[in-house]
Amino acid sequence: MQVLATFEHSTFVEIAISELEEKGITAIYAVPLDLRKKEPRLLDSIHRADGISFIDKGMIFAFMFGTIGTSKGFVWQGGPIIWGIAGSVIGFLIGVALNWFLYLSKRNKNQLQIRKGKKGDIILIVTCEANQVSVVEDILWDHRALGLAIT
Repeated sequence: MQVLATFEHSTFVEIAISELEEKGITAIYAVPLDLRKKEPRLLDSIHRADGISFIDKGMIFAFMFGTIGTSKGFVWQGGPIIWGIAGSVIGFLIGVALNWFLYLSKRNKNQLQIRKGKKGDIILIVTCEANQVSVVEDILWDHRALGLAIT
């Protein structure tokens, strides 16, 4: 049987491995995962989305400024259509600039965390007999496993 577990990169993994070896289980395989090195894409497609969108706030601001521009356009020279379009363009640009600024500030914080020594998670694969599964499972849960699967 195989028991798969994920851990954060910490000393608890080493302690769990030591305890498993004390119980006579030696078929242990640990795989550290790398962190993302590539920057996320600026534009998402329908097939590749990473959760970062630069136009959502732009569309909201375009709607708000376009509505204000249209209502004021009845009084201003040029008319409601021209001022509505101008307000929408200005609002869209303000929203995209705001999202870009927020993205840059979050990105700098994340890069500082990576530089401070943050490492990826670890996958631990333990091969054992069927009667040892409960012991292995208890040891892994006691040492802060994030998730566990038995195959």
